Amino acid sequence: MTGLDKGRIVDGAPALTPDELDKAIAALPDWQLAQDGKAIHREWRFRNFKQAAQLANLAAWQAEAAGHHPDIAFGWGFARITYSTHSAGGVTRNDLIMAARLDAATR
Repeated sequence: MTGLDKGRIVDGAPALTPDELDKAIAALPDWQLAQDGKAIHREWRFRNFKQAAQLANLAAWQAEAAGHHPDIAFGWGFARITYSTHSAGGVTRNDLIMAARLDAATR
């Protein structure tokens, strides 16, 4: 665990600078920074649709509980979760916290 999974979601969090983001994403090795630097994403592979749907539902439930919602894409054998804070115009600490929480829940 990175410690981020225990972090608190804060309204109005600012976008991280590129240097801050580079350091922070290192604690989430399965997550990738989008090419434009404004989102992080991770993809899981599964043996069937049911497992992919379960991961998508888990991400949705966590998002509702925290009030911080990702983009979720899933289908047979895959689920892809993308976090970005649109109001901040990029990735915030909130996005990293949610990614870490999802990682912790899927271990």
